[in-house]
Amino acid sequence: MLSEYSYEELISAMAVIAEPTRLKIMSIIASRGSVCAKDILPEFNITQPTLSHHMSLLIENELVLVKKEGRKAIYQVNHKMIDGLSDLMSSLNEPPVTGSTKEGIKAEKAKTMARQKAVRKNPALKKTSSVPVPKVTVESPDLSKLQKEKKKKKEKEKKKKDKKKKK
Repeated sequence: MLSEYSYEELISAMAVIAEPTRLKIMSIIASRGSVCAKDILPEFNITQPTLSHHMSLLIENELVLVKKEGRKAIYQVNHKMIDGLSDLMSSLNEPPVTGSTKEGIKAEKAKTMARQKAVRKNPALKKTSSVPVPKVTVESPDLSKLQKEKKKKKEKEKKKKDKKKKK
């Protein structure tokens, strides 16, 4: 079966779904048929913005379809994309072409070269995580120092009250 998606689109989708959290999200959506984000979030130890990031990548790469119902977004697996991915993987299991003409072999080599070139050009195939890195790091405060400052402040206020009482 010929996929309606290009080779580059399929490779990009494979790169996106290769991340464990996104694969689990896809599995949850597939097992339930359709689901909204509030039903997915409890399954993970991540924040809502992180889930939103993963969902946007799945949607951008057409792995998940979204349908709006008022303010709710209902997510479903895009079965056409999954079929395309399945077909691509199945094609790797086909027997090799033998006894071909020189033109046929040249055409196969050209196809292989084009695929390899597409993979090298594809920005989705990066080695780093796609979860955004915070722009600003927030250092945790020194709690003992804060407690000491608070205690000193209370002592000063107490001394002021005592002075007022003496007058």
